[in-house]
Amino acid sequence: MKKRIYKICSMFLTGIISLGMVQGVWAKNTPDLIEIGLESVCKNVRAANINTSSLEVGTLEQHTFQKDGNITSSNGFTATAVQGELIQLSDTSSKNAAQQLADNMQNMGLQASLGYLGNDDWTVYIQNSSVAEVEQKSNVRAERVSAFVGIGLQDGTKMALLVSDTVPYAFGGTDQAQTFSINGKAYRGYLKFEQKGNALTAVNVVDLEQYVYGVVPSEMPVSYGLEALKAQALAARTYAAYAVHNHQNQGYEMCDTIHCQVYKGYGIEHTTANQAVDDTAGMVIYYQGVPIEAVFSASSGGYTENSENVWQNTVPYLRAVPELTEYTNNPWTKTITLSELDSLTKKQGNHIGTVQDIVITKLSTGGRVQEMKIVGSAGEKVLTKESIRTYFSPICGSLPSKMFRINKKGGEIGVYDGAYQVGNTGNTFIQPQQSETPTTKKHSLTEAAQKGIVVKTEGTLSMMNGTTIGKTEPSSLTPAASEAYTVYDVNIPTVENGKFVFEGVGNGHGVGMSQNGAKGMADMGYTYDQIIKHYYTGVTIER
Repeated sequence: MKKRIYKICSMFLTGIISLGMVQGVWAKNTPDLIEIGLESVCKNVRAANINTSSLEVGTLEQHTFQKDGNITSSNGFTATAVQGELIQLSDTSSKNAAQQLADNMQNMGLQASLGYLGNDDWTVYIQNSSVAEVEQKSNVRAERVSAFVGIGLQDGTKMALLVSDTVPYAFGGTDQAQTFSINGKAYRGYLKFEQKGNALTAVNVVDLEQYVYGVVPSEMPVSYGLEALKAQALAARTYAAYAVHNHQNQGYEMCDTIHCQVYKGYGIEHTTANQAVDDTAGMVIYYQGVPIEAVFSASSGGYTENSENVWQNTVPYLRAVPELTEYTNNPWTKTITLSELDSLTKKQGNHIGTVQDIVITKLSTGGRVQEMKIVGSAGEKVLTKESIRTYFSPICGSLPSKMFRINKKGGEIGVYDGAYQVGNTGNTFIQPQQSETPTTKKHSLTEAAQKGIVVKTEGTLSMMNGTTIGKTEPSSLTPAASEAYTVYDVNIPTVENGKFVFEGVGNGHGVGMSQNGAKGMADMGYTYDQIIKHYYTGVTIER
């Protein structure tokens, strides 16, 4: 996952933050506007439909939209990339004067259109003609532009507007809530295009808080409750502040997909989610004065993960912590045969001979697989970090998480000294008494039973039946989690009857906030700031 607006705001940023490393200093400023590449609806296309009847045309300067004119069309507009030779009138004029001249030239049989030059300067462009023909018919001086590159907005059969790609422009919608609609999706703010040859990518320039309006319900169900949604709003805003340079090479700052954060714009907004954004407006999560990379996943499966066990760097605020509870731990099953795995290793170019087994070689506290090897007759293929999840994709898709057992062999997943998660059949939890000292030591079923906890096993998942009898503040769990979290060397062969049955819990990389865990904590009465400080170690929340 990864704001100049725009290019204006970026001059105030003194550094770029990469995972686990601060480069430069943040002055605790977050951008007012942000540029979002709408890759999910309009990326590298030849044409895009703007389903908006009226567009304000202008520039963005000093975080303020400067309107220079308005164009209308009862049927909306089609945006296309325009390249090649055209003729431009030499003198500039007001928008109304240029529009009238363009209309007159169209009546003379010329393929004329309104042209926008920025700073309230307008002209007329003529395609498929010559300087001599234009000057003869219009009695106006003209000049040839031999290699024009820009955006055209077509109204039906005629071009309504041409804008050079060198002009800083934005088309601001004037419909309900000041929105525009592109390819059937509605967005707040302004629309512009990034052009690469004949291909266009739509860019939404939008207020940061309005951007978060469109992220929160895209990333978390609104049914999760207000405190969980507040935590999600805080994480989304913080991630946007952190990831300002994700797509600078593409001409915008972030995208609208899971690569950054899912953003579905105005059409996905919900009153409860908007309240969560408003209630936390301007709040950002900091670690030592720098906005954090506030990553999150759907479900950890009972224990979150250290950053270095998924990516490369050790990040001090992305430390593994036990779940107090999860709304659901997303149980899942995948099956691979020995012959399927043998074929896969050969296709991947892993020269290890005939596959014989998968051996789990490292497990961490909480039962997450940290390393395993595919053993063949002539060698082995070692899988670590995210390759554990992705290697089997051609056979059965990526594994939802690394919290799994194979043929019932591996760590004891789903049983922790904190909250105990039910499998498929329901959600009941038990918490330690407040007088107990919270630890993160994993209990065996026998140890749990000796503590008076009723244990029921369903397949490879274990659950504790009971009621919530106490609550331990998340801040008191975090230091113990950091100290107790360990990666153990093991040697666990797993093959049985020529197949591997993966049974696991959790969904996603497991680093940072668990969204299902946030829902569970909110249901237990925790507030958004307690949720945030449980999942992100040693952070502060500041406006």
